[in-house]
Amino acid sequence: MSEVVKEKSAYRAEIDGLRAFAVLFVVVFHAFPSWLSGGFIGVDVFFVISGFLITGHIFEKLDDGTFSFFDFFSRRIRRIFPTLILVMATSLIFGWFVLLADEYAQLAKHVASGAAFIVNFIFVDEAGYFDNAAETKQMLHLWSLAVEEQFYIIWPLVLWFAWKRQFNLLAVTIFVAAISFCLNLQFVHSNPIETFFSPVGRFWELLSGSILAWLFLYQRGRLSNVKLWIDRYLLRKTPSQKAPAAGLALENAMSLMGFLLLAYGVTRINEGLSFPSFWALVPVAGAVLVISAGSRAWLNRMVLMNPIAVWFGLISYPLYLWHWPILSFLITIEGEAPHRNLRIAAVLLSILLAWLTYKYIETPIRFGVLRKTVKPYAIGLTLCVVGSVSYFLGTVDLRQSHGYDDVLLKRPGFEHAFGNSLKWYKGKEDWLFLGNAYDNNVAKRRLAITPEDKEIDLLTRRFASLAKTASESETKVALLVAPNKSSVYPEYLPDNFLPSDKRYVTFFTDELVKIPNLIVHDPVDVLRQSKSSEGAVYYRTDTHWNSKGAYLSYASLLKRLGLKPPSVEFTLGGTRKGDLIHISKLTEFPLHPDSNWNFQLKEKGTLIREEAKNEPEDPFGWKGLVQNPAHLNEKTAWVIGDSFISALRPYLNATFKEVRYIGHRANKLDDLAAALRDAEAKPDLVIVLKVERSF
Repeated sequence: MSEVVKEKSAYRAEIDGLRAFAVLFVVVFHAFPSWLSGGFIGVDVFFVISGFLITGHIFEKLDDGTFSFFDFFSRRIRRIFPTLILVMATSLIFGWFVLLADEYAQLAKHVASGAAFIVNFIFVDEAGYFDNAAETKQMLHLWSLAVEEQFYIIWPLVLWFAWKRQFNLLAVTIFVAAISFCLNLQFVHSNPIETFFSPVGRFWELLSGSILAWLFLYQRGRLSNVKLWIDRYLLRKTPSQKAPAAGLALENAMSLMGFLLLAYGVTRINEGLSFPSFWALVPVAGAVLVISAGSRAWLNRMVLMNPIAVWFGLISYPLYLWHWPILSFLITIEGEAPHRNLRIAAVLLSILLAWLTYKYIETPIRFGVLRKTVKPYAIGLTLCVVGSVSYFLGTVDLRQSHGYDDVLLKRPGFEHAFGNSLKWYKGKEDWLFLGNAYDNNVAKRRLAITPEDKEIDLLTRRFASLAKTASESETKVALLVAPNKSSVYPEYLPDNFLPSDKRYVTFFTDELVKIPNLIVHDPVDVLRQSKSSEGAVYYRTDTHWNSKGAYLSYASLLKRLGLKPPSVEFTLGGTRKGDLIHISKLTEFPLHPDSNWNFQLKEKGTLIREEAKNEPEDPFGWKGLVQNPAHLNEKTAWVIGDSFISALRPYLNATFKEVRYIGHRANKLDDLAAALRDAEAKPDLVIVLKVERSF
C-alpha cells in the first residue's frame, strides 16, 4: 500500500447521528410496528457503519504494520462485552421471577448461545411451528450482534492473510462481498429464515462499509477529483449566483439521496417481503451515500450532527441491547401486544438504562478510570461465566419452582393453563394435550371465549368467494376440519378440565354449511365412534391424528363426495416421541406403542412428482404437483391446509390422477380464488384442511 496516499480516519459526528436513526428505526419498529413497517432495516444500517469503521481501523493498522489480533479483539471486548454482560445478567435475574419453567429454560439457552455469539444459528433451528413467538424471545435481537462478531472473527484473518500475501485488499473485499450477495439472492426464497439470520447472506452488508473505508483511506484524492468534476456538471445544470465550496453540491446530493433511500426503506419495506434479497440494497446504499457525503453536507450537519442525534448515537449500542428484552418481557407478561402507554414507558425506560449504561459502564471501561483496572481477559472471562451459568440453568428442571403460583407477576390466560406451562398439559394415562399458548386452545375447548360475529363473517365471506369462483368452472370445494385431540378424547382430559358440550368450531361451521358449492366435513363423530373398534386415532404424545385417524377422516370425506378411497392395511408401529414431548421438554416421559400405526397401500403405483420452484420451504411438508398413473379416480385436486395434511398425503396421492399441493392455508387461502380463476387447467376438487383450534 506504500504507493498510494493514505489518510488517517477521524471522529465523525454524523456517523453517530446515523447510528441514532438506525437504532431509533429498530426501537420504533419493535414498539410500534405499524408506524414504521421497515424499521428493522436499522440493523442493516448498523452493519454498514460497523464495516466502515472497524474495517477502516484494520486497514490502517495493516498499512502501518502495527496490526495486532490481541489489540483488535481487546478493543472489541471493551466495546461489546460489558453492556452485553449487564443486559444478559439482568434478564436472567428478572426472568427468574416472572417466567415459567420452559420460558426460563429458553431464555437461559439464548443467553448461553448469545454469550458464544452463535444465537443466530439457534434461532434458525427454532423456527418451527410450535416454537415460541419471536416476540417472547428476550434475546432475539442478539442475532445481529452474533453475525457481526462472526464477521470480525473471520474477516481480520482474511485481511491479514491477504495483506501478508500482498493481495489487493480492495479486490479481496469486493470478491467476498459479491459471493455473499449472490448467496443471499440464491437462497432468500428457498431458505428465507436461514438467509435472514445467516452470516453468509449478511457479510456483504458489512463489506459495503469496508469497501467505502478503503476508498476513503487510499483514494480520497481521486474521489475529490471525481467530486469536483461532477460538481461542475451539477452547477452548470443548476445555476446559482453564489458558488458553493468545491464538491459540496455532490455531497448535498448524495446526502439527500441517502436520506430518501432510508425514508423509502422504513416506510415501504415490510416483513412480508423476502429479505435481505435485493431489498437490502435500499438501506445499504442509503447508509453508504450518507457516510460518503461527509460532515459538510447540509442534511448531515443539520440532522445527523444535531446534539440530540449525536447523543442518541452515542447510546445506540446499549439502547439496542436494552430495548428488546424490556419489550419482550412486557409482551410475555401481558400475553399480547401491550397497551400503547406501556410500550411508551418501556421505550423511555430503555433510553434511561442506555444512558446510565453508557455513562457508568461503557465509557469508564473504554476510555475512563476503569480502563487500566478492568482488563479485557477479565471481561471475557465474565462473559464465559455468564454463558456457562446460563447453559446450566437451561438444563435444570425448574417445573417444581417455576409454576403459576411461583411467578411474581400473574398473567392473563393463566386460568386456562394446567401444570406449569401454557404450551401443554398432561392428561390421564400418559396422554399429552396442547395448552392455551396456541390459538387459545384451552379457552376455546372450555368455551371460555366465543368468536365475535365479525370473525365468523370474515371466514364465511372468504369461503363464499372461493366456492363461487369454483362453481364457475364446476369445481367442488370441500372444507375438511381436523378435530382437536381433546375433542376426540375428552375421557383422557384432567379431572379439573371441564370441556364445553358445544364446540367453538361449530360457531363457524353452522354458517359455512349454508354456502353453495361448499362441503363442510367435520369427522369428529367418525373418529369418536371408530376409536373403540379401530384403536387409537391420535398419537398420545403428539398434537396430530395418526395415519389411521387421518385415513378414517379422509375416507369419510370421500364417501360424502361419492369417491372411492384407497385400500389400506394397518399394523401397529413402535413408540413415538411426539411434538408435545419436544414442546414440554420431557426427557423421560413414558411412551406407549398403541397409538402409532404403520400402513401399506394395497393399490401401488409409481408417482410422478414435480417440485414447486422458487418457493420458500414449507414447515408442513412438500409442495408441488403429484401425478399418479395408477389413480383410483379420474379427477384432479388442489389441496391447501396445515400440518395435518402430512398424514393425508399418501392417501391423496393414491386417490387422484393429479394432486397439486398449494401450501399453508394461512398464507394461500385468500389467493386461492384468484389462482383458480387464472388457472388454465381447472381442478375437479379443491380440498381445504383447517384444524379445529385455528378457527
